[in-house]
Amino acid sequence: MRNLIMFIIFGILVSAALAFGAAPTKVTYDQYNRVLKNGKPWFPILLTPVPPPFGAKDPMGRDAVESLVADGVDGFRIGRGLETKKEQDECAKYLDWFAKYGAYAMPYISEPSVFSAKFPKRPEVLRQIIERFKDHPALALWKTMDEPAWGGSSPQGMIEAYKFIKKIDQDHPVWIGHAPRATLETLREYYDACDMAGLDIYPISIPMGKHGHFPNKEMSVVGDYAQWINKALYGKKPFFMILQICWSGVTPPNNILVMPTYRQERYMTYQSIINGARGLVYFGMPVALQGRDAELGYNWTFWNEVMRPLLREMGKGSEIHSALLAPDARAALKVSGQPELEYTTRQVGPFLYIFAAKREGPAKEIRFTGDVLSGEIEALSENRKLNAQNGSFSDNFEPFDVHIYKVRLR
Repeated sequence: MRNLIMFIIFGILVSAALAFGAAPTKVTYDQYNRVLKNGKPWFPILLTPVPPPFGAKDPMGRDAVESLVADGVDGFRIGRGLETKKEQDECAKYLDWFAKYGAYAMPYISEPSVFSAKFPKRPEVLRQIIERFKDHPALALWKTMDEPAWGGSSPQGMIEAYKFIKKIDQDHPVWIGHAPRATLETLREYYDACDMAGLDIYPISIPMGKHGHFPNKEMSVVGDYAQWINKALYGKKPFFMILQICWSGVTPPNNILVMPTYRQERYMTYQSIINGARGLVYFGMPVALQGRDAELGYNWTFWNEVMRPLLREMGKGSEIHSALLAPDARAALKVSGQPELEYTTRQVGPFLYIFAAKREGPAKEIRFTGDVLSGEIEALSENRKLNAQNGSFSDNFEPFDVHIYKVRLR
């Protein structure tokens, strides 16, 4: 009888393991700063925060997480602090919810991630959090104190907490999200407190550019901040850009409500990638909701009109996504029209992909020149083709245009 009971218990445990994944997820990065999930290149596309409440539905009555994952989302930021058993139990519920649909979590552990003599219990709280969740297959990253430089969090306190985390869990990176504030030198004080970092910048507002502290108030400031956070990491660690859906600087009644158009979101997304981002986080799906979206707690209108078409173009399973997983190709190209035009190249098999985006300024004809350019050049997602002759081709760029070219290598 005892053996039968043990067999039944074993079967239940095996079934649970299969339901939530056979093993904990391991996330690292390689010499190209590509994020690796279980040893394979991964370009994380995350939403913050998660759809509320637990078990939320989309407008068609489908599970919200299931719906978003099916359209290309990899995971979500969850929680804040996780200092109490109630908060940790809530986190556990969300992790199980995500695992059911193959989504991943970035729990936000905030205050416990800043050690201080004033709060001697934080190390033990942090230990409880890490030990409880580190083996869950839906766990991908740990998010520590948000915008620490702007909020005045102690760099040394965060470094101590980081080292504490890594002694317990070597399989999940510690990630810091910075604000578009402070100085490069200040951000570098947190270099040893993370494995990866991110930076939020939300330039779409009335007037434009209220969010950042750079002189550039145009949408192209996203690329400036991508370069900035990369410099803060000395180019040695992966960074994600945290891009705008909606934020407090555009919420009524004190502000005029405005959100990115599809064209704007697409430009910010690809400009981030061109400037080195190895993951993307989109912020603000539950902010400033109206009508049916307010009832459901999430901006499904924006999702259907902007994010879903964008992720269909560049999300999992797309040809463009395969190029996002590749290292920078560093192809020997010359491009006229600098500095208005930014570009990067990726190689996948016999094909070279050129990601090109133009900043503000008058429309221009841009010429691309290089020995690898010959024959037919396909402009992906545009249903058109160009011809390269004598090692070059030209194309027209309006302000904030993005073109992605596919070149067959000789």
